[in-house]
Amino acid sequence: MSDIGSIPKVSVNDLNAQRFTEVKEKVPQDTEEVKKLSKEFESIFMEIVLKSMRETVDKSSLTDGGNGEQIFQSMLDTEYAKNLANQDMTGLSSSIEGHLTRLMEGGGKINEVQKAAGRAQYKQQMNEER
Repeated sequence: MSDIGSIPKVSVNDLNAQRFTEVKEKVPQDTEEVKKLSKEFESIFMEIVLKSMRETVDKSSLTDGGNGEQIFQSMLDTEYAKNLANQDMTGLSSSIEGHLTRLMEGGGKINEVQKAAGRAQYKQQMNEER
């Protein structure tokens, strides 16, 4: 029988980073796969948002706390995030889908002109903020 202290502790941030890396490394082959990847990315993003929102709420020592609550709360946040992503409430997945589709049509590569345009736009935005 294993000792409960020997179980490695894994944080939700580590799990999200792992999921993000898996999504980022996938190379979509068709539009359905692009749609699925964009939804998955949006769900990761929404889970991070939900976790951040939850951390802002003060907890009372009377009813809150414990490892069990943390584990199930994280699982609940994951399911909420998946549901939010599937409802297309933020528009993030459609934006990502459009961007990935444009990249696929161009052979999946960003050419030097696109890179230069992106850098110019970034510099302009930074100058406007000052």
